Amino acid sequence: MKKHTFFIFVSYIWTKTLLSLTFHPYKAIVDTLRRPVLFPVIFSPIIGIVILFVSAKLGGYVMDVYGLKREMVAIFLSTTLLSIIFWQALLLYLLGSFLIASWRKQQ
Repeated sequence: MKKHTFFIFVSYIWTKTLLSLTFHPYKAIVDTLRRPVLFPVIFSPIIGIVILFVSAKLGGYVMDVYGLKREMVAIFLSTTLLSIIFWQALLLYLLGSFLIASWRKQQ
């Protein structure tokens, strides 16, 4: 398989799984446990947090905002941070509960 084709395939699978984790996390975690190669996608909200912090830091160097705009930027960034953290917590909770259930089933 060519590198270009492989990159497109991996991007498609990653995006499909990420969208599934966003809109149907329960079903996506079950599918991920069936195919463990997709396991790193569960931790993609952490990548989102890193991107959020890097873009906020770069935005702080590039732009200076004051007054109401500064408060709006702060509200947007804090809301985004909290939603990503809660989303990651939900995914980890579902993953943990399914792993514990599968271990109990094997015993």
